[in-house]
Amino acid sequence: MRLPATHGVFRPTLAIPRQPRTRHLVTLAIETSCDDTSVAVLETKTLGRPITTVAKLHFHEKVTSNNAAFNGVHPLAALESHQENLANLVAKAIEKLPGKRGHPDFVSVTRGPGMRSNLFTGLDTAKGLAAAWKASRIPLVGVHHMQAHALTPRLVAALDASENSTQAWGDSPGGPQGEIDVAPTFPFLSVLASGGHTLLIHSATLTNHEVLASTSDVAVGECLDKIARIVLPPDVLQEAGNTMYGALLEQFAFPSDKSTQIASSDPRSASAYCHEFESRYEYRVPKNHEEELQRNVSRWGWAFNQPLAKAGGGTKNKTLEMSFSGLMTAVERAVRYEHDQSTGKLTKVERSALDIGREERRDMAEFSMRAAFEHIAARVVLALQSTPAESVVVAGGVGANYYLRYVLASKLVANGYGDVLLVIPPPHLCSDNAAMIAWAGTEMFRAGHRNEFSIRAIRKWPLDMLLSPPVERTA
Repeated sequence: MRLPATHGVFRPTLAIPRQPRTRHLVTLAIETSCDDTSVAVLETKTLGRPITTVAKLHFHEKVTSNNAAFNGVHPLAALESHQENLANLVAKAIEKLPGKRGHPDFVSVTRGPGMRSNLFTGLDTAKGLAAAWKASRIPLVGVHHMQAHALTPRLVAALDASENSTQAWGDSPGGPQGEIDVAPTFPFLSVLASGGHTLLIHSATLTNHEVLASTSDVAVGECLDKIARIVLPPDVLQEAGNTMYGALLEQFAFPSDKSTQIASSDPRSASAYCHEFESRYEYRVPKNHEEELQRNVSRWGWAFNQPLAKAGGGTKNKTLEMSFSGLMTAVERAVRYEHDQSTGKLTKVERSALDIGREERRDMAEFSMRAAFEHIAARVVLALQSTPAESVVVAGGVGANYYLRYVLASKLVANGYGDVLLVIPPPHLCSDNAAMIAWAGTEMFRAGHRNEFSIRAIRKWPLDMLLSPPVERTA
């Protein structure tokens, strides 16, 4: 007996009985939501008492499309890269499947949100694999991309548990089937910051995620990418040879490898994080709004304030609303126009890019990131006041930025939340990757969720509609 199809809604599939105890559970996962083509093979196991979930990546590779000629992600270039690289990565992944069966227990794939054509490339490939393994009853799990980002720290904890366990991959039968018990435990807050999304989420359970705040215009990643393209010296952009503009902006603002020193990904309190990083940055939280506005005025005369700091007479600075387009405009104007020292304002006289020295550009990079990150951190503090949580997850591509982490930790400490745990994946797992899709798929699969082969990719999929996604049809 099978439940009726409901437009791709997650549901248990009764034709695939759930076992009372688990063996090693293996998934092959595919991620193609944007410009990264990624495939992973993940094995998980839940051990007995106390219950511990461990994970092992048998394969994980990623190819990013070359978008340098377009100064950012180009949909067609990304699609062509998926078409050229996905099959090769899948073939390599299949060779790394553990055991002698030659197939995984299920296939995980990003279903949305993202670029529709790119999503369909991965989704159709995943359907084909699951159908080809149909004789072995291989289910399909369509994964929400942002849910996967939010759950990534739980993947990291399971991978770390595997490395620290001497008997994780023996022949023991494993623990009980069901939802995975791993840190951070629900509920927790998540800051999901990338080139396409900026969300503040309260995750109550595996499938219950409430969006507390989102940007009303552009995402913080897109904002920083655009700022980087107009602030970074031409030689820095040319030598980079890639479109990781946000990372370049951080490296340029904080030279001497300050931004590339790798810290442990172990969860730690905001206070501990501040202590670890305080020697790297001169940042300090202003005591009040007036001090903040004074500090924001640079030695060059221009100022980059927090977005919405002055909107509505400053009232919007006390809400969860986020916006980043105004910051982009402020930086563009500072680069384009000369500053009048007598009035403290920008003039309408345009200046040459050659007139902007390296030190001023470095200040622009730091000041713009500080304004963006203080904006996000202020919303996290407001969210904690109304929705208490012991942990704050920071994920997504911008989550790899160490300055964001330090500004957030400093803001939490200054507002009495020094004991809140900051849970942040290592940088290589902050950006889009198939490992996080494999993990999210595993959590959903263990909780009894499957999808029909008839599901379609979803370009816009609100996270709070996880179990009842919108039906999108082409006109």
